[in-house]
Amino acid sequence: MRRITVLLIIFFASQVARAQEQQPLLKQADILYDKYEYAHAASMYKRVAMKKKDKVSTALLVKLADCYRQTNNYPEAVEWYSRLLTRSDAPPESRLFYADALKSLGRYVEAKAAYTQYLQSNPQAPLVQQRIAGCDSAVIWIQEPVDVSISNLQRLNTSHSDWGATRIPGGIVYMSDTLMKNKLKPGSRFNRNDYGRTNRPYYTLYVADTGSYGNVFIDDLSPAFNKSRYHVGPVAFDKTFNTAYVTFTFPDKKMPAQQSATRPRIKYGYRRLELFTSQRDASGNWSEPKPFQYNRPDQYSMGHAALSTDGSLLYFASDMPGGSGGTDIWYCEKLSDGNWAAPVNCGPVINTADDEEFPTIGPDGVLYFSSKGHTGMGGFDMFRSDGGKAQWSVPQNLRYPYNSPADDFYYMNYGDTGGYFASNRGGGYGSDDIYAVYEMETVHRYVPPALTIPFTGKVCPPLSGACIYIYNRQRDMGWCFNGDPNNDIHLTLEKETDYVIRIVVNGARVDSIEFNTRGMRDGETIEKIICRDKPLKAGTKFVLQNFNYDFNKWNIRPDAALVLDSLANILRAHPTMQVRLVAYTDSRGSSAYNLQLSRKRAAAAVAYLVRHGISKQRISSAGRGDANLLNHCKKGVSCTDAEHEVNRRTEVEILKE
Repeated sequence: MRRITVLLIIFFASQVARAQEQQPLLKQADILYDKYEYAHAASMYKRVAMKKKDKVSTALLVKLADCYRQTNNYPEAVEWYSRLLTRSDAPPESRLFYADALKSLGRYVEAKAAYTQYLQSNPQAPLVQQRIAGCDSAVIWIQEPVDVSISNLQRLNTSHSDWGATRIPGGIVYMSDTLMKNKLKPGSRFNRNDYGRTNRPYYTLYVADTGSYGNVFIDDLSPAFNKSRYHVGPVAFDKTFNTAYVTFTFPDKKMPAQQSATRPRIKYGYRRLELFTSQRDASGNWSEPKPFQYNRPDQYSMGHAALSTDGSLLYFASDMPGGSGGTDIWYCEKLSDGNWAAPVNCGPVINTADDEEFPTIGPDGVLYFSSKGHTGMGGFDMFRSDGGKAQWSVPQNLRYPYNSPADDFYYMNYGDTGGYFASNRGGGYGSDDIYAVYEMETVHRYVPPALTIPFTGKVCPPLSGACIYIYNRQRDMGWCFNGDPNNDIHLTLEKETDYVIRIVVNGARVDSIEFNTRGMRDGETIEKIICRDKPLKAGTKFVLQNFNYDFNKWNIRPDAALVLDSLANILRAHPTMQVRLVAYTDSRGSSAYNLQLSRKRAAAAVAYLVRHGISKQRISSAGRGDANLLNHCKKGVSCTDAEHEVNRRTEVEILKE
């Protein structure tokens, strides 16, 4: 009996401990849920639900399913809503959300049945008939697709979210939640924390230069925009491309305290959209963004700007009071003094009781937007409508394959030259991808071949997973390729151009390979073996390539600074490494003077590295003057400055690994 009593005590103690373990987890999940950090909350709710199994509460299932709905995770949403609907106390709207998730997966027969069942219990529910009609229409549209060519814009898309593609002269501006830190210019700052709603970095605006030979070079659009510590984008430009209308979301806006019977008052950030404007000066720099005059982040969101073809009307999405419900399309009219008149709703033909967002204006003045309230194939479908201000034709669904069972949005139409839109449809590279659109008569036009120089890079096995960054010095832009030894890197290069292959491991540059296409003819090719051929062991010596000094000077030239930046990255990647920088001069001048000059050059390089965060205890310097010349340019021998420059070099000695 005593043994049984002890076992019972242990059993009940373990149950209490388990309950105590789950209770704090639930509290953490609830706090995250109330802060809209759905991805974080979902992982916690799911852990508790999997442990409790059939004993999990209906309230927890409601929140878990909602987390997946809010993050567009349709398979998980279907899974947990189906479990939730086995409960007699499941909220009525759960069946509607379940049907929406089924529809977004293209399971139209099941979705229609779920909508019909929901409608029987809620006959007055708005827009459910449109959802049912969308299921029927989608089946027909898929069988009779629009004659259009749509392709995934592979060179821009990452494994996560990329959208908002907008053309500028010679390139494309777009936004991505794949943080490319090495593309950001000085002055741009980024939030090192992930966005709790998605567990991804915050959106940043990038520009892709596509002007020559089919290459794509990614760069920071501007520190004026990307210094924001929260989401940035999308951006719309006027016809001169000198005025930008940028959507920002800021984390520091406060909302009224939330309170429940079990939790104290807590203040959370609003996370509402705001519209800002910026001007570009003659040097191409964007000014500090200024808030649009009708921003009211304590009351509503406004963003996703679009300008009419003549620039007199500014369209945007907002949930401000006075709309049809959800998010509506609104407009402001430009006044004679350059200011904007008060916002006006675009009217009930465009706007529904659900969400209308992502307005854009085509070259012929057509309004394109995305909606969940009009008859569509999935979540957001794309529509077009003719008119202006608050007078519009009945919106037309762009149909399949423009639209899909998933979310399709932000369609930028450029007439005969095609366009772009975004979608999280299946078969893409990540959650949201950018797609290029070409009407069939445009696809078959003859396009003369551009002059190109084929490049093949063969990656060594030790670099598997590294970023192989092909950098164009003239454009100051480049593209990162995955270091996969089983797949060669193929791209086309521009003529008369200097390139460098930067090998980046764990965010730090560890090696560089210089080459160029100068003097090459059509038909010639370049092949590079991409290896990290410097062993980086104690006793190793190597010359900093392309690190030169002007005659009789020791200042660090801009091109030399780039090389020192590479060395700094190597030192950061190897925090215990100690090195000595040894400088040499050419033979001109006295040997005594050259010795002093070389010491100044080595000291200048060390000082540069120290200013850029490398501890002075890890680097030392030495000068060797005109000793150990690398060519025939001895004292008294006539040589060109280029030949002398070869001897003005800096050597790195690794003292300690």
